Amino acid sequence: MASMEYDESFAERLEAVYLGPDVVAQREDTLRRLAVAAGENVLDIGSGPGFLAADLGKASGPTGQVVGVDVSEQMVERARARNTDAWVSYEVADATALPFEDESFDVVVSTQVAEYVPDIKAFCSEVYRVLKRGGRGLILATDWDAVCWHSENPERMKRVLEAFAPHCADSRLPRTLAARLRQAGLQVEDVSYFPIINLDRYEGCYSAMIVPFFTAYIGGQGTVPQEELEDWAAEQVALNDRGEHFFSSGRFSFEVSKP
Repeated sequence: MASMEYDESFAERLEAVYLGPDVVAQREDTLRRLAVAAGENVLDIGSGPGFLAADLGKASGPTGQVVGVDVSEQMVERARARNTDAWVSYEVADATALPFEDESFDVVVSTQVAEYVPDIKAFCSEVYRVLKRGGRGLILATDWDAVCWHSENPERMKRVLEAFAPHCADSRLPRTLAARLRQAGLQVEDVSYFPIINLDRYEGCYSAMIVPFFTAYIGGQGTVPQEELEDWAAEQVALNDRGEHFFSSGRFSFEVSKP
């Protein structure tokens, strides 16, 4: 999804996901792990609606600089429209060809983006290139094949999950990401796992918020019949009504440094 251009309704749904309690908690975890200090220069690759970059800007303060880049002009415009800090800026840029000098940033972060980049080798090389010696970074990615989602029709659930997997370039990226980062010259200092577990479809819960993205993508691909998709989505509501809903997924955070 990171490489698509979004229509207005898609962009609004995506922003709602970013503002849901599960992703807000994930963002807080990322901010805690990065521990950006006042005066640091920070790059957010794939900044989307700009919520993470805005929080990073509060940490760096006016003596620092935060730049968010995204391939989507629409998302960059939305981030710019809500930005109130002069030391935070947003640019349209490709993650595999960043428009910055070598060793420009103290910190580089990229969340939920790397798995959507077809040339992951170039992505990792660019992180290394723009990071200062002694700088640090955090790359967060989901293993979509590791999603655990209850259904009384497990074969249908399997078809839906398999049909959604091609929405990104590598649905299993976390399994090879440490090796790829090391091959680019970075040191992997730590890998942590942030779980998202939904027992109920509460207001803004991640598992409910992503259903429209599943149905829109799979329906557009035509890989699962529309009626089957509708039945799959309806089942999740019915399971929740009976107190039987269960969803789990998680994000792997690779904390790196440049020696």
